[in-house]
Amino acid sequence: MGWGGQEIRILQESLGMMKRGHRVVIAAPARSSIFKRADEAGISVLPAYFQKHNPFSIVSTASIINRVKPDIVNTHSSSDSWVSALAVKLSGHGAGIIRTRHLSTPISKSFTSRLIYEKLPDSVMTTGEQIRQNMIHDNGFSASKIISIPTGIDLERFNPEKVEPAFRSNNFSVGMVGVLRSWKGHVYFLEAINKIKNKIPEMSFYIAGDGPQHENIEGLISKLSLNDMVFMLGHREDVPGILASLDVVVHPSYANEGVPQSILQAFAMEKPVIASDTGAIKEVLIDGKTGLLIEPKNADALAGKIIELYYKPEMRAGFGKEGRLIVENDYSMGSMLDKIEALYEKILNDV
Repeated sequence: MGWGGQEIRILQESLGMMKRGHRVVIAAPARSSIFKRADEAGISVLPAYFQKHNPFSIVSTASIINRVKPDIVNTHSSSDSWVSALAVKLSGHGAGIIRTRHLSTPISKSFTSRLIYEKLPDSVMTTGEQIRQNMIHDNGFSASKIISIPTGIDLERFNPEKVEPAFRSNNFSVGMVGVLRSWKGHVYFLEAINKIKNKIPEMSFYIAGDGPQHENIEGLISKLSLNDMVFMLGHREDVPGILASLDVVVHPSYANEGVPQSILQAFAMEKPVIASDTGAIKEVLIDGKTGLLIEPKNADALAGKIIELYYKPEMRAGFGKEGRLIVENDYSMGSMLDKIEALYEKILNDV
């Protein structure tokens, strides 16, 4: 398990529940990033082994459940969902089971998918309403069993009035923040930059994050001769400071998205966002109000919107203010935790 939006949500959700007086235990592979980060954050952790169709994995997880005796078991990926749901049944402990669905990747219409999303869990929690609707309409899953609870943002940490920029540039600064995965669309960002470079040379571009596409992205930067204007920042913990340094944030992802945390974080920092119309993004990015939507995999459109925002500072400021309001009203950390607590209470009353 690497480190991205899913893992960040698990950690923040756990810490938030602990602050509200709940006992939280994270069971995860001992070498995973979430195990290490949770341990460092003071969350109780237990090493676990999740492998579908492996009897030892199911038995060992059942042992963890009997030891911890949780009221709720919340799973987040395919393997841990299978193993944990079966382990709860094997243990005989009457814990409620929630399957959290983070991505908008299509779900197969197989019997096993219906088992893991309909029969075994008491509820399915999605990170966006579009994901919920896809599961209902594409797979025929019960609407009453699925609830959308998008990830909440820490409004104190992402506070534009308090955060100092991580760097300063005399140039107009445009950036992406997130794990370097193929479907995040970094290739289209670089292709857009290549179209802009001779039109507006006083722009700088930043890519914050690390991941499996690091070498490919570096290679394309060199191939397009963008080394003097594109800067790779690597993995950064100071995301609020990075966002504070940017004039525009782009998110040209073309697959798998729920409601991306990076967009909500940019909104919280009052930054205008240009993003692809994919997944559940348009639930939060209202075209022409909180940012600009483009069709996926369209470098020309992305370049055009970056140039448009370059010449329209009033539009940038307006998008930033509206984005902050949306996060304050609907996507705060407190709002997310309230909804999750209500779901937990409902399940406990029904179990």
